[in-house]
Amino acid sequence: MLVAGAATSQGQDFFELPPIHYSATASKDKVALLARKIEEGKWNGGSAGVLKFLKALLDELDVPEESQVLVFSKTSLQNSLISHDHPRAIYFSMDTYVGWVPGGKIEVIAMDDNLGPVFYTIDPPVGSTPPRVVRATDSCLQCHATSRTSGVPGMFVRSVVPDKNGHPVLSAGTSLVTDHTPLRERWGGWYVSGTTDEGHLGNRWLAEGEETGLAPRASSLANLSSLIDTRKYLRPTSDVVALMVLEHQCHTHNLMTKAKMTYERAVYFQKSYSDADLDSEKGMAWKTADSSAKEIVEAFLFRGEIDLGGNGVEGSEDFVEMFEGRGVGSKTGKKLREFRLYGRLFRYRCSYMIHSTAFRILPDAVKERVFHHLRQALNDAEAGEMSQRERGVIRSILEETVPGFKKES
Repeated sequence: MLVAGAATSQGQDFFELPPIHYSATASKDKVALLARKIEEGKWNGGSAGVLKFLKALLDELDVPEESQVLVFSKTSLQNSLISHDHPRAIYFSMDTYVGWVPGGKIEVIAMDDNLGPVFYTIDPPVGSTPPRVVRATDSCLQCHATSRTSGVPGMFVRSVVPDKNGHPVLSAGTSLVTDHTPLRERWGGWYVSGTTDEGHLGNRWLAEGEETGLAPRASSLANLSSLIDTRKYLRPTSDVVALMVLEHQCHTHNLMTKAKMTYERAVYFQKSYSDADLDSEKGMAWKTADSSAKEIVEAFLFRGEIDLGGNGVEGSEDFVEMFEGRGVGSKTGKKLREFRLYGRLFRYRCSYMIHSTAFRILPDAVKERVFHHLRQALNDAEAGEMSQRERGVIRSILEETVPGFKKES
Protein backbone atom coordinates (compact mmCIF):
# COMPACT_ATOMS: atom_id res chain seq x y z
CA MET A 1 0.00 0.00 0.00
CA LEU A 2 1.04 3.61 -0.49
CA VAL A 3 1.45 5.77 2.61
CA ALA A 4 1.65 9.53 2.10
CA GLY A 5 4.77 11.17 3.52
CA ALA A 6 4.74 14.37 5.53
CA ALA A 7 4.83 17.67 3.70
CA THR A 8 8.23 19.31 3.61
CA SER A 9 8.96 21.71 6.43
CA GLN A 10 10.80 23.99 4.02
CA GLY A 11 7.72 25.93 2.94
CA GLN A 12 9.78 28.51 1.07
CA ASP A 13 11.10 26.07 -1.53
CA PHE A 14 9.70 27.42 -4.76
CA PHE A 15 8.59 23.99 -5.96
CA GLU A 16 6.25 23.74 -2.95
CA LEU A 17 4.49 26.95 -3.97
CA PRO A 18 1.97 27.55 -6.79
CA PRO A 19 1.67 26.26 -9.43
CA ILE A 20 3.78 23.18 -8.66
CA HIS A 21 2.81 22.18 -5.08
CA TYR A 22 5.33 19.32 -5.25
CA SER A 23 4.69 17.50 -1.95
CA ALA A 24 0.94 18.10 -1.94
CA THR A 25 0.34 16.82 -5.49
CA ALA A 26 -0.48 13.16 -6.06
CA SER A 27 1.95 11.25 -8.25
CA LYS A 28 1.16 8.77 -11.02
CA ASP A 29 4.60 7.30 -11.67
CA LYS A 30 5.60 3.63 -11.80
CA VAL A 31 5.93 3.29 -8.05
CA ALA A 32 2.56 4.91 -7.37
CA LEU A 33 1.00 2.45 -9.82
CA LEU A 34 2.85 -0.42 -8.15
CA ALA A 35 1.57 0.68 -4.74
CA ARG A 36 -1.96 0.45 -6.06
CA LYS A 37 -1.30 -3.09 -7.35
CA ILE A 38 0.07 -4.07 -3.91
CA GLU A 39 -2.96 -2.58 -2.17
CA GLU A 40 -5.28 -4.55 -4.49
CA GLY A 41 -3.33 -7.76 -3.79
CA LYS A 42 -2.10 -8.02 -7.37
CA TRP A 43 1.65 -7.87 -6.62
CA ASN A 44 3.86 -8.74 -3.65
CA GLY A 45 7.19 -9.66 -5.23
CA GLY A 46 7.14 -13.14 -3.76
CA SER A 47 8.23 -14.35 -0.34
CA ALA A 48 11.50 -16.12 -1.15
CA GLY A 49 13.86 -13.64 0.51
CA VAL A 50 14.93 -10.03 0.13
CA LEU A 51 17.27 -10.55 -2.82
CA LYS A 52 14.54 -12.21 -4.85
CA PHE A 53 12.12 -9.46 -3.84
CA LEU A 54 14.66 -6.84 -4.91
CA LYS A 55 15.10 -8.61 -8.24
CA ALA A 56 11.33 -8.79 -8.74
CA LEU A 57 11.02 -5.09 -7.91
CA LEU A 58 13.76 -4.13 -10.38
CA ASP A 59 12.05 -6.19 -13.08
CA GLU A 60 8.69 -4.56 -12.31
CA LEU A 61 10.26 -1.09 -12.57
CA ASP A 62 12.36 -2.05 -15.62
CA VAL A 63 15.65 -1.28 -13.87
CA PRO A 64 18.56 -3.52 -14.96
CA GLU A 65 20.54 -5.29 -12.24
CA GLU A 66 23.66 -4.92 -14.45
CA SER A 67 23.69 -1.24 -13.44
CA GLN A 68 24.67 -2.10 -9.85
CA VAL A 69 27.15 0.21 -8.12
CA LEU A 70 28.11 0.05 -4.44
CA VAL A 71 28.77 2.91 -2.01
CA PHE A 72 30.15 2.38 1.50
CA SER A 73 30.35 5.95 2.78
CA LYS A 74 27.74 6.97 5.32
CA THR A 75 26.02 9.49 3.06
CA SER A 76 22.51 8.10 2.99
CA LEU A 77 19.21 7.94 4.84
CA GLN A 78 20.22 4.54 6.30
CA ASN A 79 23.73 5.36 7.52
CA SER A 80 23.54 3.06 10.53
CA LEU A 81 23.44 0.03 8.23
CA ILE A 82 26.23 1.08 5.87
CA SER A 83 29.90 0.19 6.29
CA HIS A 84 32.85 -0.82 4.10
CA ASP A 85 31.89 -4.48 4.43
CA HIS A 86 28.15 -3.73 4.11
CA PRO A 87 27.78 -1.19 1.28
CA ARG A 88 24.61 0.24 -0.20
CA ALA A 89 23.69 -0.89 -3.71
CA ILE A 90 22.29 1.48 -6.32
CA TYR A 91 20.55 0.39 -9.54
CA PHE A 92 19.27 2.71 -12.23
CA SER A 93 17.59 3.03 -15.59
CA MET A 94 17.15 6.21 -17.61
CA ASP A 95 14.08 7.15 -15.53
CA THR A 96 14.29 5.27 -12.21
CA TYR A 97 16.82 4.90 -9.37
CA VAL A 98 16.76 2.18 -6.70
CA GLY A 99 18.93 2.09 -3.57
CA TRP A 100 19.18 -0.78 -1.08
CA VAL A 101 21.42 -1.80 1.80
CA PRO A 102 21.01 -5.35 3.18
CA GLY A 103 18.74 -5.28 6.19
CA GLY A 104 17.17 -1.96 5.29
CA LYS A 105 14.40 -0.36 3.32
CA ILE A 106 14.51 -0.03 -0.45
CA GLU A 107 14.69 3.58 -1.66
CA VAL A 108 13.29 4.52 -5.07
CA ILE A 109 13.23 7.69 -7.16
CA ALA A 110 10.79 7.46 -10.06
CA MET A 111 10.02 9.99 -12.78
CA ASP A 112 6.47 11.33 -12.76
CA ASP A 113 5.07 13.04 -15.88
CA ASN A 114 3.89 16.00 -13.83
CA LEU A 115 6.27 16.28 -10.86
CA GLY A 116 9.55 14.95 -12.20
CA PRO A 117 11.50 12.86 -9.64
CA VAL A 118 9.37 11.45 -6.81
CA PHE A 119 10.92 9.75 -3.76
CA TYR A 120 9.75 6.56 -2.03
CA THR A 121 10.79 4.00 0.54
CA ILE A 122 9.61 0.40 0.28
CA ASP A 123 9.57 -2.10 3.14
CA PRO A 124 10.06 -5.62 1.73
CA PRO A 125 7.36 -8.17 2.63
CA VAL A 126 7.73 -10.07 5.90
CA GLY A 127 5.77 -13.30 6.18
CA SER A 128 2.17 -12.51 5.29
CA THR A 129 2.74 -8.76 5.59
CA PRO A 130 2.81 -7.23 2.11
CA PRO A 131 5.37 -4.68 0.93
CA ARG A 132 4.75 -1.15 2.21
CA VAL A 133 5.31 1.83 -0.08
CA VAL A 134 5.78 5.31 1.44
CA ARG A 135 6.14 8.48 -0.57
CA ALA A 136 8.98 10.33 1.15
CA THR A 137 9.17 14.10 1.07
CA ASP A 138 10.64 15.72 4.17
CA SER A 139 13.29 13.07 4.94
CA CYS A 140 14.61 12.78 1.39
CA LEU A 141 14.36 16.41 0.32
CA GLN A 142 16.62 17.56 3.16
CA CYS A 143 19.51 16.28 1.05
CA HIS A 144 17.87 15.78 -2.35
CA ALA A 145 16.58 19.32 -2.91
CA THR A 146 19.57 21.55 -2.24
CA SER A 147 22.29 23.34 -4.17
CA ARG A 148 23.75 19.87 -4.89
CA THR A 149 20.69 19.15 -7.04
CA SER A 150 20.33 22.60 -8.63
CA GLY A 151 17.79 23.59 -5.96
CA VAL A 152 15.09 21.11 -7.06
CA PRO A 153 14.20 17.53 -6.09
CA GLY A 154 16.94 15.48 -7.70
CA MET A 155 19.91 13.14 -7.55
CA PHE A 156 23.64 13.55 -7.09
CA VAL A 157 26.84 11.52 -6.81
CA ARG A 158 29.28 12.60 -4.12
CA SER A 159 32.92 11.65 -3.65
CA VAL A 160 34.23 11.84 -0.07
CA VAL A 161 37.24 10.63 1.87
CA PRO A 162 35.84 8.01 4.28
CA ASP A 163 37.31 6.74 7.51
CA LYS A 164 37.35 3.02 8.32
CA ASN A 165 33.73 3.24 9.53
CA GLY A 166 32.52 4.98 6.36
CA HIS A 167 32.13 8.44 7.93
CA PRO A 168 33.19 11.23 5.54
CA VAL A 169 36.27 13.07 6.76
CA LEU A 170 35.10 16.48 5.61
CA SER A 171 38.42 18.18 6.38
CA ALA A 172 39.99 15.97 3.68
CA GLY A 173 37.64 17.34 1.02
CA THR A 174 34.50 16.33 -0.85
CA SER A 175 33.40 16.58 -4.50
CA LEU A 176 30.05 16.72 -6.25
CA VAL A 177 30.81 14.55 -9.28
CA THR A 178 29.86 15.47 -12.85
CA ASP A 179 31.42 14.91 -16.28
CA HIS A 180 33.84 17.74 -15.42
CA THR A 181 35.33 16.06 -12.33
CA PRO A 182 38.84 14.60 -12.82
CA LEU A 183 39.05 10.88 -12.15
CA ARG A 184 41.58 11.53 -9.38
CA GLU A 185 38.76 13.20 -7.39
CA ARG A 186 36.07 10.59 -8.05
CA TRP A 187 34.67 7.62 -6.21
CA GLY A 188 35.81 8.30 -2.68
CA GLY A 189 33.51 6.13 -0.56
CA TRP A 190 32.58 3.91 -3.53
CA TYR A 191 33.67 0.48 -4.66
CA VAL A 192 34.95 0.37 -8.23
CA SER A 193 35.29 -2.74 -10.37
CA GLY A 194 36.75 -2.66 -13.86
CA THR A 195 39.98 -1.09 -15.07
CA THR A 196 41.22 2.50 -15.04
CA ASP A 197 44.58 3.85 -16.18
CA GLU A 198 44.03 7.04 -14.19
CA GLY A 199 44.11 6.97 -10.41
CA HIS A 200 40.93 7.50 -8.35
CA LEU A 201 39.82 7.40 -4.69
CA GLY A 202 37.66 4.27 -4.79
CA ASN A 203 37.98 0.99 -2.87
CA ARG A 204 39.84 2.55 0.11
CA TRP A 205 39.40 4.47 3.35
CA LEU A 206 41.67 6.33 5.75
CA ALA A 207 43.54 4.26 8.29
CA GLU A 208 42.91 5.12 11.94
CA GLY A 209 44.64 8.37 12.82
CA GLU A 210 45.04 9.51 9.20
CA GLU A 211 43.46 12.82 8.27
CA THR A 212 45.38 13.96 5.19
CA GLY A 213 43.31 12.27 2.50
CA LEU A 214 43.91 9.49 -0.01
CA ALA A 215 46.33 9.47 -2.92
CA PRO A 216 44.62 8.57 -6.23
CA ARG A 217 45.32 5.00 -7.32
CA ALA A 218 44.49 3.12 -10.52
CA SER A 219 42.61 -0.14 -10.17
CA SER A 220 41.83 -3.30 -12.06
CA LEU A 221 39.29 -5.58 -10.40
CA ALA A 222 37.06 -7.96 -12.36
CA ASN A 223 34.83 -8.21 -9.29
CA LEU A 224 34.78 -7.24 -5.62
CA SER A 225 34.96 -10.70 -4.03
CA SER A 226 38.36 -9.89 -2.51
CA LEU A 227 36.90 -6.84 -0.72
CA ILE A 228 33.37 -7.76 0.40
CA ASP A 229 30.98 -10.69 0.59
CA THR A 230 29.37 -10.24 -2.83
CA ARG A 231 26.84 -13.02 -2.14
CA LYS A 232 24.72 -10.42 -0.32
CA TYR A 233 24.11 -8.56 -3.60
CA LEU A 234 22.66 -9.29 -7.02
CA ARG A 235 26.03 -8.80 -8.75
CA PRO A 236 29.69 -9.08 -7.63
CA THR A 237 30.54 -5.72 -9.25
CA SER A 238 30.37 -1.95 -8.85
CA ASP A 239 31.05 -1.16 -12.46
CA VAL A 240 33.24 1.82 -13.34
CA VAL A 241 31.35 2.52 -16.57
CA ALA A 242 28.01 2.35 -14.77
CA LEU A 243 29.36 4.84 -12.22
CA MET A 244 30.31 7.30 -14.96
CA VAL A 245 26.93 6.93 -16.66
CA LEU A 246 25.19 7.50 -13.32
CA GLU A 247 27.19 10.67 -12.72
CA HIS A 248 26.30 12.09 -16.12
CA GLN A 249 22.67 11.10 -15.80
CA CYS A 250 22.10 12.62 -12.35
CA HIS A 251 23.51 15.98 -13.44
CA THR A 252 21.44 16.18 -16.64
CA HIS A 253 18.31 14.99 -14.82
CA ASN A 254 18.64 17.84 -12.33
CA LEU A 255 19.09 20.44 -15.06
CA MET A 256 15.93 19.25 -16.81
CA THR A 257 13.90 19.19 -13.58
CA LYS A 258 15.10 22.72 -12.79
CA ALA A 259 14.20 23.85 -16.32
CA LYS A 260 10.69 22.44 -16.04
CA MET A 261 9.94 23.84 -12.59
CA THR A 262 11.47 27.28 -13.06
CA TYR A 263 9.62 27.73 -16.35
CA GLU A 264 6.30 26.73 -14.78
CA ARG A 265 6.93 29.19 -11.94
CA ALA A 266 7.92 31.94 -14.41
CA VAL A 267 4.73 31.41 -16.44
CA TYR A 268 2.69 31.62 -13.23
CA PHE A 269 4.29 34.93 -12.28
CA GLN A 270 4.16 36.39 -15.76
CA LYS A 271 0.45 35.64 -16.12
CA SER A 272 -0.23 37.26 -12.76
CA TYR A 273 1.32 40.62 -13.53
CA SER A 274 1.84 40.97 -17.28
CA ASP A 275 -0.15 40.75 -20.49
CA ALA A 276 3.03 40.00 -22.46
CA ASP A 277 2.99 37.04 -24.80
CA LEU A 278 4.64 34.03 -23.17
CA ASP A 279 6.57 33.48 -26.41
CA SER A 280 7.91 37.02 -26.43
CA GLU A 281 11.68 37.26 -26.03
CA LYS A 282 11.08 40.17 -23.65
CA GLY A 283 9.09 38.08 -21.18
CA MET A 284 10.34 36.34 -18.03
CA ALA A 285 9.06 32.93 -19.15
CA TRP A 286 10.89 33.01 -22.51
CA LYS A 287 14.13 34.18 -20.89
CA THR A 288 13.87 31.45 -18.26
CA ALA A 289 13.30 28.81 -20.95
CA ASP A 290 16.23 30.02 -23.02
CA SER A 291 18.63 30.21 -20.07
CA SER A 292 17.70 26.69 -18.93
CA ALA A 293 17.98 25.37 -22.48
CA LYS A 294 21.55 26.63 -22.77
CA GLU A 295 22.50 24.77 -19.57
CA ILE A 296 20.87 21.57 -20.83
CA VAL A 297 22.63 21.77 -24.20
CA GLU A 298 26.01 22.31 -22.50
CA ALA A 299 25.42 19.08 -20.55
CA PHE A 300 23.97 17.18 -23.52
CA LEU A 301 27.04 17.98 -25.64
CA PHE A 302 29.44 16.96 -22.83
CA ARG A 303 31.16 20.33 -22.90
CA GLY A 304 33.93 20.38 -20.32
CA GLU A 305 34.07 16.56 -20.08
CA ILE A 306 37.41 15.40 -18.68
CA ASP A 307 39.75 13.19 -20.70
CA LEU A 308 39.67 9.61 -19.42
CA GLY A 309 43.46 9.41 -19.77
CA GLY A 310 45.77 6.66 -21.02
CA ASN A 311 43.82 3.73 -22.40
CA GLY A 312 40.60 4.98 -20.81
CA VAL A 313 38.37 2.74 -18.73
CA GLU A 314 37.02 -0.76 -19.13
CA GLY A 315 34.05 -2.15 -17.26
CA SER A 316 31.68 -5.08 -17.32
CA GLU A 317 30.68 -6.41 -20.73
CA ASP A 318 27.29 -7.19 -19.20
CA PHE A 319 26.63 -3.54 -18.40
CA VAL A 320 27.88 -2.28 -21.77
CA GLU A 321 25.77 -4.81 -23.68
CA MET A 322 22.67 -4.04 -21.62
CA PHE A 323 23.08 -0.27 -21.82
CA GLU A 324 23.77 -0.09 -25.54
CA GLY A 325 20.97 -2.57 -26.22
CA ARG A 326 18.43 -0.21 -24.67
CA GLY A 327 19.38 2.61 -27.01
CA VAL A 328 17.15 4.17 -29.66
CA GLY A 329 18.84 3.89 -33.05
CA SER A 330 18.74 5.66 -36.38
CA LYS A 331 17.85 3.86 -39.59
CA THR A 332 21.51 2.93 -39.98
CA GLY A 333 21.68 1.57 -36.42
CA LYS A 334 23.72 4.38 -34.88
CA LYS A 335 22.87 5.25 -31.27
CA LEU A 336 23.68 7.94 -28.74
CA ARG A 337 24.20 5.09 -26.26
CA GLU A 338 27.32 3.78 -28.02
CA PHE A 339 30.36 3.84 -25.74
CA ARG A 340 33.89 4.92 -26.62
CA LEU A 341 35.57 4.63 -23.17
CA TYR A 342 38.89 6.20 -24.11
CA GLY A 343 39.36 9.92 -24.32
CA ARG A 344 35.66 10.34 -23.56
CA LEU A 345 32.77 8.23 -22.32
CA PHE A 346 30.55 8.04 -25.43
CA ARG A 347 31.29 7.67 -29.12
CA TYR A 348 28.96 10.53 -30.07
CA ARG A 349 28.99 13.65 -27.92
CA CYS A 350 25.28 14.13 -27.46
CA SER A 351 23.50 12.67 -24.46
CA TYR A 352 21.09 9.75 -24.68
CA MET A 353 19.12 11.60 -21.98
CA ILE A 354 17.34 13.47 -24.77
CA HIS A 355 15.29 10.24 -25.02
CA SER A 356 14.37 10.28 -21.31
CA THR A 357 11.05 10.94 -19.61
CA ALA A 358 12.63 14.03 -18.03
CA PHE A 359 13.19 15.52 -21.49
CA ARG A 360 9.83 14.38 -22.86
CA ILE A 361 7.94 16.19 -20.08
CA LEU A 362 9.77 19.48 -20.49
CA PRO A 363 7.45 22.36 -21.43
CA ASP A 364 7.30 22.86 -25.20
CA ALA A 365 8.90 26.29 -24.89
CA VAL A 366 11.96 24.83 -23.16
CA LYS A 367 12.27 21.99 -25.67
CA GLU A 368 12.04 24.44 -28.56
CA ARG A 369 14.96 26.44 -27.13
CA VAL A 370 16.96 23.25 -26.53
CA PHE A 371 16.41 22.25 -30.16
CA HIS A 372 17.38 25.75 -31.31
CA HIS A 373 20.69 25.73 -29.44
CA LEU A 374 21.42 22.13 -30.40
CA ARG A 375 20.88 22.91 -34.09
CA GLN A 376 23.16 25.92 -33.81
CA ALA A 377 25.92 23.86 -32.21
CA LEU A 378 25.63 21.01 -34.71
CA ASN A 379 25.53 23.33 -37.72
CA ASP A 380 28.51 25.45 -36.64
CA ALA A 381 31.63 24.07 -38.29
CA GLU A 382 33.81 26.29 -36.09
CA ALA A 383 32.27 25.30 -32.78
CA GLY A 384 33.80 22.80 -30.38
CA GLU A 385 35.98 19.83 -31.17
CA MET A 386 33.46 17.77 -33.12
CA SER A 387 34.30 16.73 -36.65
CA GLN A 388 31.83 17.40 -39.43
CA ARG A 389 31.13 13.66 -39.58
CA GLU A 390 30.33 13.41 -35.85
CA ARG A 391 28.03 16.41 -36.02
CA GLY A 392 26.29 14.89 -39.04
CA VAL A 393 25.76 11.54 -37.33
CA ILE A 394 24.33 13.23 -34.24
CA ARG A 395 21.97 15.35 -36.36
CA SER A 396 20.70 12.28 -38.21
CA ILE A 397 20.10 10.37 -34.95
CA LEU A 398 18.21 13.30 -33.44
CA GLU A 399 16.16 13.93 -36.59
CA GLU A 400 15.10 10.28 -36.73
CA THR A 401 14.54 9.58 -33.03
CA VAL A 402 13.53 12.83 -31.28
CA PRO A 403 10.07 14.21 -32.11
CA GLY A 404 10.21 17.88 -32.99
CA PHE A 405 13.94 18.17 -33.55
CA LYS A 406 13.87 18.20 -37.34
CA LYS A 407 11.41 21.07 -37.52
CA GLU A 408 13.15 24.38 -38.05
CA SER A 409 12.59 27.26 -35.64
